[in-house]
Amino acid sequence: MEIELSDPQYEIIESRQQISLFLAGQGSGKTHCAGVVSGSLILQFPKAHGFIGANTYTQLSDSTLFRIRNVWKEFFGWTEYHKGNKKGNYVVDVQPPVHFNTEGHEYDSYHGKICFQSGTVIYKGSLDNYKAHDGKEFAWALLDETKDTKEEAVKEVIIGRLREPGMWVNADGVLTNKPDGHPFNPLYIFTSPAKVPWINEWFRLADFQDEITKKIYSDSTYFCKKIDNKLAVISSSYNNAPNLPSNYIENQKANLHTALQDMLIYGNPFSQSGGEFYKCFNRALHVRDIRLVDGFNDGARAYNKSLSLHLTFDFNVNPYITCCIWQVVGKKAYLIDEVCLSNPRNTTPDLCREIARRYQGHTAGVFIYGDPSGKQEDTRQEKGQNDFTLIIKTLAQFKPALRVQTAAPPVVMRGNFINTIFEKGYEDVEIVIHTICINSIADFNYLKEASDGTKLKEKVENPDTRVRYEKYGHTSDACDYFLCTAFAGEFAKYQTGGVTGRSSYGKNAPSKHQY
Repeated sequence: MEIELSDPQYEIIESRQQISLFLAGQGSGKTHCAGVVSGSLILQFPKAHGFIGANTYTQLSDSTLFRIRNVWKEFFGWTEYHKGNKKGNYVVDVQPPVHFNTEGHEYDSYHGKICFQSGTVIYKGSLDNYKAHDGKEFAWALLDETKDTKEEAVKEVIIGRLREPGMWVNADGVLTNKPDGHPFNPLYIFTSPAKVPWINEWFRLADFQDEITKKIYSDSTYFCKKIDNKLAVISSSYNNAPNLPSNYIENQKANLHTALQDMLIYGNPFSQSGGEFYKCFNRALHVRDIRLVDGFNDGARAYNKSLSLHLTFDFNVNPYITCCIWQVVGKKAYLIDEVCLSNPRNTTPDLCREIARRYQGHTAGVFIYGDPSGKQEDTRQEKGQNDFTLIIKTLAQFKPALRVQTAAPPVVMRGNFINTIFEKGYEDVEIVIHTICINSIADFNYLKEASDGTKLKEKVENPDTRVRYEKYGHTSDACDYFLCTAFAGEFAKYQTGGVTGRSSYGKNAPSKHQY
């Protein structure tokens, strides 16, 4: 058969190293390549057991196996056997029919197995429960999107299971089922760059950083190197451009800030990791002495009395309890003030009383946002009360309207969304922060990113009280809740990769005409 492959895909398929890594951007054909690799091994070694895994079961079933089975059908002519398809070649999670070759099958259950008519058995499973694969033995393994997988899942469990005999590489580098040459039990890893550094360290990629970065930013070149008993292939999405929609890469670039472009388009394994969470925040660009039209600036606040106030809350009490105050003009969001009260005034009622004092007489509307956990009944208050009922009660003079979602937006996704706004003004949304908001500025400037892409909430200790608290993350969390709700349409579009639509998170969001 003839299968058209990109050069990086061909390198992986022809690899005779025990461990082969295909690290590449989105749309690089990683899973397509996995389908070709697995199909070739099934065809050539029908008696060998294989393993196909992904980080989660949902990813495995909805993405990895879905695409691999499409490749099996398109290029190998293999389909799933069932009552409506008696000519099918394999079954999934069920006992094979009597005409299948089941020699050597002694399973109490066929759940988690793909059984082929030829006799091949492939184990399938997620790596979030990697201990479940102890005791299995297979000749080859294929892992998809291991960027979020624990190191011990791969090194201690999967590699330890790769010991079934039956595959060899002879002196000419040809795969054979005869004991000629050296035994071959390959592991293939297909993934986009990882924020967790163990893959980089395992393949010693830092030793080749200059070479990698020179190769991957070209439309036609890629990195390929044998390292010990391993092969590393790193390529950008451009290497698979002929197999993508003509505008796919440019659309992705339009929706991603620079750091994500490095990771998800160019496949750069050295993209920012462990640095600043708001990596696209630029104090020189985003912090100003705000003067709103028809407003005033008394040296402490910029405030337009004809615009609604958008109050967004974070209910941590140390080092302070937080409210950030925004006003919106079109698609420009202005952080005009912050109220951060420390002990002994770090309570929700005290916070609201301070807001009422500062904005006494405001009549243009008040909207409330914040951490959805504040909806839970609080044992510190009287029965039936929570933080938001106290806010509504204490700020009753402003007739506030509640705009709190049922769940907080995912940390990584909201961070990427806000970083994209900071860098390029996604969908014309802009963020401007008043110079007086010193805690918010510090958060945007210094809050670090954890290895999994979330916020690194580092704890410090008050030397006087011995109370430990998260130094950063409170004001920015409050701002996240507001920005992802006030611009829910844009946030939903961002989450779907630029496809117009509204996510479940944004379904209760306000319409623009309400501002």
